[in-house]
Amino acid sequence: MSKSPEPTKGQSNIQPLTYQKKIFPVDILTEYPNTQGSADLKLIVNGRDGKDYAVKKPNDGKGKVPASELLCYELAYRVTIPTPSWAFINLSDGDIGFGSVWEGGVAKIAHINQIISILQYKVKVNNLKVFLSRLYAFDLFVNNVDRHWGNYLWRESYDQSFITLAFDFSRACFETGHDKYDAFDPGCNTQSTFTLINLTMNYDRQEAIKCLDDLLAITPSEIEDMIKDMPHTWMTASEKKSYIDWWASSARTDRIATIKGKI
Repeated sequence: MSKSPEPTKGQSNIQPLTYQKKIFPVDILTEYPNTQGSADLKLIVNGRDGKDYAVKKPNDGKGKVPASELLCYELAYRVTIPTPSWAFINLSDGDIGFGSVWEGGVAKIAHINQIISILQYKVKVNNLKVFLSRLYAFDLFVNNVDRHWGNYLWRESYDQSFITLAFDFSRACFETGHDKYDAFDPGCNTQSTFTLINLTMNYDRQEAIKCLDDLLAITPSEIEDMIKDMPHTWMTASEKKSYIDWWASSARTDRIATIKGKI
């Protein structure tokens, strides 16, 4: 039996972990009417796996909503920004949708006074400043113009504390233009939300910079792994190649440098 070569001095024989998302779509058992008041969410379902999902379809928005959601969820996973789990969903018309798991144990926090109480630490939320700071930088990178307070989930956790998750990237990335800077517009929801985060001293620039550095470290091959299994109705082969090429180019590194200079 052959043996693995011994590591040279200074090297480790521990191999990096890789992450492979299962690509088997979940069948729908029940469709629910959307009573959430969301302009971007048109379908809520119960899947055969027993989970409920908020589903985005290929004909939503400008046609790039599912692709934007998937990429942003996968990028967020790699830069330690918590999101709900997701799955491919078999739609009744034969196409595939993007399903974000409908989280249980979520507090109904919608009024601005409740948000201010959280930002003033009257409610215990684990790693709140780190989360908000990293997510702000992340949203700027993916050009998410719609990070409002309804796009955070506040989930109950241990010892009467909460953790927060980011969801809904319908107005980001391929929908808004991954190489544009609309998320810096003072009139967009992302900047309005950040104003309150900043005023309550919940912004740590160092954490925002770390998030951008983590995005910088993601390789083109990792991006290819993230998007290669997207249905062709989400992204064509040429569109996938174009984005992978962009990720490998100086345009991406220049974008990160520009964002670092503005935050």
